[in-house]
Amino acid sequence: MKILLINPHSSLIAKSWAYSRFFTPIAPLGLAYIAAVLRNNGFSVEIIDQFAQQMNEDDLLSAIKDKNPDVVGFAALTPVVPDLRRICSRLRQEGGKAFIVMGNIHATCFPDEMLAEGYADAVVRGEGEFSMLELCQRLKNRQDLSGVAGVSYRSGAKIIHNPDRPLMDDLDVLPYPAWDLLDPDLYTEVPLAAIQRARALPIMFSRGCTHRCYYCSQDKLYPSVRVRRLESVVDEMDHFNRTMGTRFFGYNDAYFPLDEQMGLDFCRLVIERGLDKRLKWCVETRVDKVSASLLKQMKAAGCHLIMFGVEVGNTAVLDRLNKGTTLDQAREALRLTRASGIISQGLFILGLPGETVATCEDTIRFAKELDCDLVKFNIAMPYPGSRFFEDYRRSHALAGYEKFTSWVDWTGDSGELVYSPEGMSGQTLRYLQRKAMFSFYFRPRVIFRHLAGRTISIRNFLLGGAWLISLFWSAMMHRIFPASSGAKK
Repeated sequence: MKILLINPHSSLIAKSWAYSRFFTPIAPLGLAYIAAVLRNNGFSVEIIDQFAQQMNEDDLLSAIKDKNPDVVGFAALTPVVPDLRRICSRLRQEGGKAFIVMGNIHATCFPDEMLAEGYADAVVRGEGEFSMLELCQRLKNRQDLSGVAGVSYRSGAKIIHNPDRPLMDDLDVLPYPAWDLLDPDLYTEVPLAAIQRARALPIMFSRGCTHRCYYCSQDKLYPSVRVRRLESVVDEMDHFNRTMGTRFFGYNDAYFPLDEQMGLDFCRLVIERGLDKRLKWCVETRVDKVSASLLKQMKAAGCHLIMFGVEVGNTAVLDRLNKGTTLDQAREALRLTRASGIISQGLFILGLPGETVATCEDTIRFAKELDCDLVKFNIAMPYPGSRFFEDYRRSHALAGYEKFTSWVDWTGDSGELVYSPEGMSGQTLRYLQRKAMFSFYFRPRVIFRHLAGRTISIRNFLLGGAWLISLFWSAMMHRIFPASSGAKK
């Protein structure tokens, strides 16, 4: 029985040169785990990463037809849902007989819609490895899907939701991800992580998060925290460094390490194994989870970059997010990280509920005060699965789920944003986002720092700079001439 797993991409990316250039592919960890579990149980498995392989829709459909799989599994993230609908519709129209399965966060949140519209035969909800395995075993043996935990499916005109699958207690039962099914040279550049021309792979230490931030949807997939043995994680890094030449690993966790002692123990193991001399690693963490001693050891053990979820620069807005951190903790975390010599990235959000232009300006100023090496300013989005989304859905009469569960057009000025806070237009939010990026990066000391430290290549700096200038100029023109620009208020 042949199974084809697909990481689809959004056709919106093709509309923007800059997104195509800087929105670099990250190897699909979830699909690689599912593939490994299926293969270990006797199934023939292949993976297509449509974005990394730069395949258009026609190319993808042709590849599916050539491979002639019995089962096609799609990773259904919210931004790609319009593309998935179109792809699956064409598969049906062109006589494709494969059983179509959807998984990941969007499928978990909206199994009824995906099944009712007919472009999925089944949905795997939540943690997918063993639900997908049991589903495929049933299909192979020509059995129905009744009772397969974690699976929703159609039976004639009826949609059936089987009970949820209990979460894995022990993450170490999972085999190593099947990275050999993908070309490692497709994942060698991550500009926003200062990775250039080096093989990079994601890695998992834990699933779940002890915090319940207002805007985060992670709880929908992983409602409780489980961790791997540190030795197992270090073994995996060593294995893929030796067998695939992987030089960078990016931790896929909500935050890592979970506490200081765990971080110190991990760093000790990395150094004892000599991995600090062979590879680098990146993490995302909280501003209340680092200390001077931990950062010193992380640097010694090869930590390349830390992403901090700072989010906002206004105390009142921060308190409403249930984040549990303070602005002073952010100041101290970034000060200590600079002193350690580890590259820092600040992650910020503009346009959260209750925000104003003034609070967004606070965030822009705070980002510059913290002086991270790299920054990302995201426009607030009510992600399906988050409390933000649930509040928004309760307070609005939604005319169909499409607009409110997909990013309508997040690459440019066409269309309205899915969400903007009361009293603030989408056009204003776009302007603030572009102003934030422009005003942060176009400072002489920031330019010099990146050119001197080579954290951003000269080519990407010039291309990115030209892009930022054009975006900021476009946003200014939309504000000055809103009628002629065609922007909606």
